[in-house]
Amino acid sequence: MAVFEYKGIDKNGKNVSGVIDADTSKGARTRLKQQGIFPSSLNESKSREKNIGTHFHFSSNKVGLGDLSIATRQMSTLIGAGIPIVESLKALTEQLDNERLKRVISEVADRVNEGSTLANSLKEYPRVFPALYCNMVASGEASGTLDIVLERLSELLESQAELKRKLVAAAVYPVLMLFLCFVVVLLLLAYVVPQITEIFDNKKQALPLPTEIVITLSNIVQGYWWAILLLIVGGFFSFQRYANSTKGREKIDRLKLTMPFLGPINIKIATGRIARTLGTMLESGVELLAALAIVRSISGNVILEAVIDSAIAGVREGRPLATELGRSGIFPKLLTHLVGIGEKTGRLEEMLMRVAKTYESEINAFVSAFTKILEPFLILFLAVVVGGILAAVMLPMLEMSSLSM
Repeated sequence: MAVFEYKGIDKNGKNVSGVIDADTSKGARTRLKQQGIFPSSLNESKSREKNIGTHFHFSSNKVGLGDLSIATRQMSTLIGAGIPIVESLKALTEQLDNERLKRVISEVADRVNEGSTLANSLKEYPRVFPALYCNMVASGEASGTLDIVLERLSELLESQAELKRKLVAAAVYPVLMLFLCFVVVLLLLAYVVPQITEIFDNKKQALPLPTEIVITLSNIVQGYWWAILLLIVGGFFSFQRYANSTKGREKIDRLKLTMPFLGPINIKIATGRIARTLGTMLESGVELLAALAIVRSISGNVILEAVIDSAIAGVREGRPLATELGRSGIFPKLLTHLVGIGEKTGRLEEMLMRVAKTYESEINAFVSAFTKILEPFLILFLAVVVGGILAAVMLPMLEMSSLSM
């Protein structure tokens, strides 16, 4: 079945546009007329979301967490106001700025109008709506609390988007500073140092060791810049290939959790994300085993995936979740302790949300402190590296000037 984009006039004389599924353009026109729409233009869509599959999709209209969160909150408001789902979806498309999301929501509205559930319609677009999203919507539809579930979903997406934004912001600055340092050093070695060292060659003066080292590095950069470039590119792709292999990914993911300083931070980030996602799903009525399976898929770490797999097997056999999570020794004691209390008191969702808030607060405080400390350190590092090169070059010139006096 193809997807057609249309523009036309409805029975009230208003201009309308959207998308519709049909086998042929003739069938699309027939369906539109049955809905009271008279199309003025009808074209087959060239970018069908459901055909993306596992291929890479590059688009300037990518649907990010922020876009999806805003759309989810608006949808919750519309449904909470008593507006039917189909009408809410159509109203939502008029409020969205993201063209890709607008097209997908329009197609979802058509599917729901044909009799499909909202959750099943969303599942047709896995690159926009993940399994977590679809399962929570299905739970909301089944319990008649779709507006409440969508509100919780929007809060979950907002918290994930905010955490991602802070982590990216904290990582971008040091990466840019190190890249700037690398470029400045290359420029000094390739262009500035050779011009100054011509003076030393003419004077035939014995040079200090730091100056000899800088001149040697300059000669290497000038003579073998292509080899350095190939080495950097080859190293990057070799690392990517290793990281994508089963053995490589396992070693890298384990290193993320065990390396000094950053290991505990990564564990706290993962714990907060897992606790909030699991708590939100349980609050929305998703069954524990199904929620754990979805949490496993969003952990982003094969070591944690194995731990959650083991926990799923244990819970399925009747063992407490707290015991199964604590068996690995990876998750913090606070998580296992509060999960244990939640299981005993029937307040598991509440305890999970407390864990999430605790670690999210710690991560926010860490990111703020880390950024403040790192900024002057990187500036000092850049000054030392560049200043060291310049000092090594200028040292013989100062000696020459002192001898000539």
